[in-house]
Amino acid sequence: MEHLSLKESAYRIIKEKLLNLEYEPGSRIREDLLAQEISMSRTPVREAISQLSAEGFVNNVHRKGVFAIELSPEEIRDLLDVREPLEILAVEKCIKKINDEQLLALEKNIKEFESAWLAEDFKACNFLDSKFHLEIATISNNKKLIEFLKEIEDFMHIARVIEKKANPKMKNELTLKEHRKILEAIKKRDIEAAKEAVRINIRTMRANLRLLNSCE
Repeated sequence: MEHLSLKESAYRIIKEKLLNLEYEPGSRIREDLLAQEISMSRTPVREAISQLSAEGFVNNVHRKGVFAIELSPEEIRDLLDVREPLEILAVEKCIKKINDEQLLALEKNIKEFESAWLAEDFKACNFLDSKFHLEIATISNNKKLIEFLKEIEDFMHIARVIEKKANPKMKNELTLKEHRKILEAIKKRDIEAAKEAVRINIRTMRANLRLLNSCE
């Protein structure tokens, strides 16, 4: 059983709230109210906020306060530009190394995603979306590749929440179909088809974000 310090517990709780946009992007986060909300003293909350600030999930502005991260369209485009070649490399390495047990894990992810989608549990869909891509990277067994993708994945999770804020049912259905295409190519050990399926998955996200930004 994992025993967490108060700071680590506060960190995990607050980070999950930030990743799921429970705080409006750019809004001020008051440490005293946050401490009351999660039933902790201000010290572990302050320490957790300090760590989250160092990681880029909140902005700690001198004399003004702490503010929730606000990813601009340009920042999300930059993330996608970095993510695409990493994901393509990950799926190529995955195909070369994957075993039957790992393949079953990817299939399980797809089934859980479908169940969450049918239940309209879109928070779970976003979690499983991230997990699917990280599992492919983990199978690649390339430590640096895994490290780089993990470093940006939390920010990608935020980008997905933004992307699917409108029409989440339809958009998650499309994600499910795209993940199935990626998995199908992995099963067939078809590297080129897998790469193209990854490109399409990222292209869809770019298109959704462009449409969202044009409507604002």
